[in-house]
Amino acid sequence: MGNYTTKAEVIIDLQERGYDQDFVLASEGILFLQQGELYRPDEFDVTETYRFEKNQRNSDGDLIYAIRSWEKDIRGILMTSVRNLENNISIHLSSKFAADIYR
Repeated sequence: MGNYTTKAEVIIDLQERGYDQDFVLASEGILFLQQGELYRPDEFDVTETYRFEKNQRNSDGDLIYAIRSWEKDIRGILMTSVRNLENNISIHLSSKFAADIYR
């Protein structure tokens, strides 16, 4: 991990360290795109978090998460906005990411 100035730098570094799968938010969990599998909040851990602020007007920021499923030994990246985390997911899933939404 280092000091990153762009989202691309984070993604490249994570991929070089084995976080080579893609995840997207779903209402009850995260979807592992390559396999089409839904992972519930208790089936994965957030191992690293990076936040990038948008411009100061209407800024809600973007988040990049390094995700790991220990059971299946899968590592990947989830990118989303703070607004997306606040509005489109279950309370259980929101609590998984809550510390990163409001920091």
